[in-house]
Amino acid sequence: DDDDDDDGSAGHTHTNYKSYVSEDALNCLHCLPQAHSAVDKLRYCVLFLEKISDFFSGIDNAGAMGADSLLKMVCQHILMAKVYAINAQVTFLEEFARDEQLLRGREGYALVTLQAALHYLNSSNNFEADIFSNDD
Repeated sequence: DDDDDDDGSAGHTHTNYKSYVSEDALNCLHCLPQAHSAVDKLRYCVLFLEKISDFFSGIDNAGAMGADSLLKMVCQHILMAKVYAINAQVTFLEEFARDEQLLRGREGYALVTLQAALHYLNSSNNFEADIFSNDD
């Protein structure tokens, strides 16, 4: 009953990372440019991380996800989403999300996580080795 291999063109070509990516998380990232306020953008950032966490906790029964694993998954999702001017989106949040109460909770964690992921991606010279390799 596992004969569904026919829809992938040539064997390994179907290893195009989609199985490692949450479509719901990608959708949250795609909403960032349409959100006009820092509060709305931060809400999508929080949802983005929650969707990644939900997706991977459903796949992997290895327990709680570590910060390094989360950062790698966030990087993978950012690359796959191809959000227009993602750096500008996060810079907007850095400039306009000034509410200390807001930035202490989940929103602050989401912003710092995105900042770290973008910093890592912007300094990477080899996404394949740095972000998509399985050796942790």
